[in-house]
Amino acid sequence: MKQVLLIVFIQFLTVSATAQTPVNEAQARQMTEQVNKAAQAMKTLQCTFRQTKTLQILKNKMVAKGRMCYSQPSQLRWEYTSPYQYVFIVNGNKVLMKNSKRTDVIDANKNKVFKQITSIMMSSVTGKCLTDHQNFKTQMSTSGTSWIARLTPVKKELRQLFSQLLITFDTKRMVAVRVEMIEKGGDNTVIELLDPIKNASVNGNEYKID
Repeated sequence: MKQVLLIVFIQFLTVSATAQTPVNEAQARQMTEQVNKAAQAMKTLQCTFRQTKTLQILKNKMVAKGRMCYSQPSQLRWEYTSPYQYVFIVNGNKVLMKNSKRTDVIDANKNKVFKQITSIMMSSVTGKCLTDHQNFKTQMSTSGTSWIARLTPVKKELRQLFSQLLITFDTKRMVAVRVEMIEKGGDNTVIELLDPIKNASVNGNEYKID
């Protein structure tokens, strides 16, 4: 089950940035503060997503689609709807993983890796990971009207998953709209968060774990 969660995490956290302009320390601090302020004010977030995974050994790209909803402080539903069906739910310390063949429920408190990964998934949705200095070294840059955070993992277990994580923020809506994880071997996954809706009501059944 740990391997399954790591795979979901890799698929979840993955954005290709165009030309980027680095910012100085003062600007980076101001940008981070604005992202954190928006994250604190965001009680819920809902969107659809398109995931494109590129493997070095394959010529074709693998594309999947789905939907996501998040509610403060610790509820997340990540659901693939095409070309396969898979549901990943975090509700507090409980994690549910469900496909057409089986359902698994894990207590994240009893597994250090599970707890760390689910925490990072949550903070990546909101942008709170920018101040997660225990897990990442963060560099900020701009690209047109977007802000891009380049996160380099500092812990061994995270470095085994990816070499860099890039998160692109829409500065008008102040929300993450693209996330790219670059793996050591050159593989990468790009997830585009489409039509995000902030602070709308979310049915509690979305996070139900049986």
